[in-house]
Amino acid sequence: MDLMDSGIIFNGLVIAVFAGVQSIFGMGVLVYGTPTFLLLGYGFPETLGILLPSSFAISLAQVALHRGPRPAISKALFAISVPMIGISLFVTISSDLARHAYVLIAVALLISAAARIFPAVRKMLRAFIVRNLKAYHFVMGVFHGVTNMGGALLAVMAATIHNDKVNARYVVAVYYMTFVVIQFLVLLFTIDGQYLLNGLIYMPVSLVVYFVFGTRLFRGIDNAVFQAGMTGFLVLYAVVLLAKWLRVY
Repeated sequence: MDLMDSGIIFNGLVIAVFAGVQSIFGMGVLVYGTPTFLLLGYGFPETLGILLPSSFAISLAQVALHRGPRPAISKALFAISVPMIGISLFVTISSDLARHAYVLIAVALLISAAARIFPAVRKMLRAFIVRNLKAYHFVMGVFHGVTNMGGALLAVMAATIHNDKVNARYVVAVYYMTFVVIQFLVLLFTIDGQYLLNGLIYMPVSLVVYFVFGTRLFRGIDNAVFQAGMTGFLVLYAVVLLAKWLRVY
């Protein structure tokens, strides 16, 4: 087995782990996969190409197999977030912003962790969401386009609007699926589409994890324990990314 085959297998295992996380909460492949592959030495566009197909496949499955009434999706997703993701991702790839991905993503992780750890921060974010839903969609769109980490803000919004974890996961899945579509289009028109083709080979792995393990984990996992674990990983990744950025710059 040559080095390339070894790299494919390792990447597939990493994606499989985060696919399990996304199967439970609707997010995981991008939130954890993005900093992971950056730390492994991949560039920002390459990381997107590797992760987007798997994230889309799981989100599509979650939306298609959702049981019960489907929660309403804000029109601001399509009117505000989607255009801002397209514009900000195009600017990021076409300029020098991508090389600052380490610190930008670390900030995203710390914001998400702070919202989980500190009730005051969470309350402030939720109050802002309720009063300024359109502005929040704008910020989330720009943030996702620049860092691929809009899920950090999306999770807070979904939990604010829907207390039920099933409906919250559905909303996250719809948003992520829509995010990925516009990211696909930007990548196809700005850089080599080979990045996306490379990512397609990992889609079957993600779907197997979702259908074999995801639904069982979702029903059986203790929500408080898992949320604590996710917060810990967010902080850990933020610290590692900041340390790597400081060494580089």
